[in-house]
Amino acid sequence: MYTILVAGAGHGGLTAAAILASAGHNVTVFEKKAEHTLGHDWEDRFTFPLLAQVLGMDEDTFSTEIWRYRGDCAFISPNKEKKIPIHFTPETRQKIMWRAPILEMLIRHAKDCGVQFRFSTEVIGPIVEDGRVCGLNTAHGSVTGDLVIDAAGVFSPVRSNLPEDFGIEQSPRRGDLFYACRTYFNRLPGFPVAREPFEVFLRHNGEAGLSWCCTNDESVDVLIGRIDPLTDAQIEALQAQLRSEHPWMGTEVLHGGQRGFIPVRRPLTVMVANGYAAVGDSAFMTTPMNGMGIDLSLQAGKLLAETVLHAKGDLSAQVLWRYNREFHRRYGAVTAKNDALKCTILTLPAEGVDFLFAEEVVEASDLAGGGKDMTFDALRKKLTRGIKQPDTFLTLLNGLLRGRLVATVYKAPPRVYTREGVLAWSRRIASLDIPIEH
Repeated sequence: MYTILVAGAGHGGLTAAAILASAGHNVTVFEKKAEHTLGHDWEDRFTFPLLAQVLGMDEDTFSTEIWRYRGDCAFISPNKEKKIPIHFTPETRQKIMWRAPILEMLIRHAKDCGVQFRFSTEVIGPIVEDGRVCGLNTAHGSVTGDLVIDAAGVFSPVRSNLPEDFGIEQSPRRGDLFYACRTYFNRLPGFPVAREPFEVFLRHNGEAGLSWCCTNDESVDVLIGRIDPLTDAQIEALQAQLRSEHPWMGTEVLHGGQRGFIPVRRPLTVMVANGYAAVGDSAFMTTPMNGMGIDLSLQAGKLLAETVLHAKGDLSAQVLWRYNREFHRRYGAVTAKNDALKCTILTLPAEGVDFLFAEEVVEASDLAGGGKDMTFDALRKKLTRGIKQPDTFLTLLNGLLRGRLVATVYKAPPRVYTREGVLAWSRRIASLDIPIEH
């Protein structure tokens, strides 16, 4: 039986914790927040059958009070003269759910499986001895274990205090996350419903980031997200601007109003070390163009638990590498390609993005799917439309091609963990990054 310490009550960590506790292992979750205070007061999109599977329940038992269907979407160019709509069919229309109930269900399930919780217990950093993570330093003392699962978020005190020679990135770079504020305002009556109620404004106000305005039955969901910190004055000014363009958007705050950090980058290349594995936001597991991460975190939690259950007493980096490798082969490659598109859009001036929209060089499949359609015919069509501004088009093409290349490298991690081989593979991926300059 292993003693497993989970830093943070994130989706992926809770998933792994429940599976491992069910198998008879001693699992404890350390969470700095108090119980029943977790989760931002906002909604998220994910695959409902996947969550139901993790919880061991029927999807139909989810209360309709905690979820709703998402409306059609439109991406808006910076100059607001062109929009790219995305319409859903009854089969493809997605559901979204409030965050707090998701975490409450995962925590309740983990408790039922035998997981112990230490709420209101801040994790300060890892305990590392002889090249191995062997425990956690917390505000209430130190605790040792056979494995530390890092689910403590984008600024994880565990990951950021690991030895550099582990080869695990310690801190996010500029462009790796959005500084976001999301607020649900009341909706004023007497205005018609738009065909695409969910509007996403890329390079909003010419700034590096996006904003959205989503009109729901009783509220208007507004997100302001930038790759640099936001001031209160900046948030209020942008909300006021959106209100002037959406006169049905009231001033009463119904939900949210909170700030958060949303990872919007490719996942960590190296996520494991001796006695350590990162999951969820600690490993930057989101789809960069939209910040969705719950699906990836749940899948990662399952993969990690399966790896540990097959470890046969050895929780070294060599054994945990199976989790790292399989995650990237299945999911990391797609998100890495998506990251390249996101970085490319952020490196272009607003006028360049306007051109790509106006000439339909960027299409719905690019924005919704992260540049999945990279066939010769698709590139030929983009070239025909984009040649009017060769510099802009070549920047986009470079990003798409880099995205395809980095995805290929992500899909081919070393079969066996050796520090030299893994670090060489990681450096190869880093060399393909598209830097976002100040």
